[in-house]
Formats: sequence, C-alpha cells, structure tokens
Amino acid sequence: MVRTDEAIIAAVRQAATELGIPDGHTDPVYGVFGTSIWQYVHTWLPDGHKDRTDECHARFWELFPHAVLDQITAFDGVEEALVELKRRGVRIAVLSGLKIESIEQIVATFRFQDWDAVRSSMPLKAAADSRAEGIRRLVEEFGVAPQRTIYIGDTDHDVRQARKAGVIAAVVKTGGQARKHLHKIEAEDPDHLLTSWPDLVYVIAA
Repeated sequence: MVRTDEAIIAAVRQAATELGIPDGHTDPVYGVFGTSIWQYVHTWLPDGHKDRTDECHARFWELFPHAVLDQITAFDGVEEALVELKRRGVRIAVLSGLKIESIEQIVATFRFQDWDAVRSSMPLKAAADSRAEGIRRLVEEFGVAPQRTIYIGDTDHDVRQARKAGVIAAVVKTGGQARKHLHKIEAEDPDHLLTSWPDLVYVIAA
C-alpha cells in the first residue's frame, strides 16, 4: 500500500552511519525485499561489516519509521481503491513483516481508517514463512475461504507466501523490487500482476 523501500534504506543507512559503518550496497537490497528487515540490513552492509548486522538491525528499529515517516507515501490510487473495496463489502486487513508499532504509525497517516484488522507477522514463525502463517491466521479469524482471499504484495516473496497460505496472490508493480527486478516477481507467476492499485477493484469486480 505504501512506498517504504527508500525509507527502509534511508533508516538502514542512518543506523550504519551512527555506528561508524561505511555506506553499503543499495541495489542488492531490492533482491531481498519482502523477506525480513534483518536480511535487508545484512544484504546492504558492505563486505567486512556483515558481522555487525545485529547491531545495525537493532539501531534501525530505534529509527524506523518515525525518523523517515516523511519518506513513506501511499501508492497512487490506494485510498480510493480501499474505499471502493469497502463499499463492495470486502473485508480489508493489513499484514506486514514490520513491528506492529511501526505498522500502526504508518497506517495512521492514511485518510482511510476502516480496517478490519491490522496485524504483524513478525513474531509468528521463522522469518521464511511468517507471512504465510499471518495470512492463514487472518483467514481463520475472518472465517473466510482461502480461495476467496486475495493477498496483495509487491515482491516475489509475497507471491510465495500467498501460495504457501493457499490464497490468491496479487502483486502491484509499483514497489521498489518491481522497478528494479520485475523479472523476479514475474518468475513466481502471481495470479494477478497489477499495474496499479485501482486495477485490484476491477479484478474483484470480475
């Protein structure tokens, strides 16, 4: 729903700077978007400094998102799409691998506030499959059929996690990974590859 990639990298860079670590490798970070913040940090850190991942990761969470909130913006058409989906009776949940406090700070910037649930998948399971477990729990909580549930993300990892949870996988081509490594997303063959958020309304209407 929101552009967080540049904000995440900015917070990682600020954390590293404060710890006296030199600038890292920005581009490879896009290859691991959607996995975990620890993995972002580890991938970003320059060679010879990977052993400081835990330290930099801890400092990141002291900065994110409040220190970079001005760099987090909603994708075009998101709020309008959410309003229309709600009007159609669609239940809407936010699920992210960020800490719940961070998710709440970010969604508080939206005009739309009619969420059915706001959840973090961070503490649920091993990082590799925590998102899938979060999706499964939401499906159970809502009492809905997995085949009538759409998980919308913007990375190849999101597609894999949706598939593991047994729900429909949709990816919006507006995230940082799509702009840098769209082929990684296409290789996962999502059920829906959307140009923009408003396209989701048409998918559900169909």
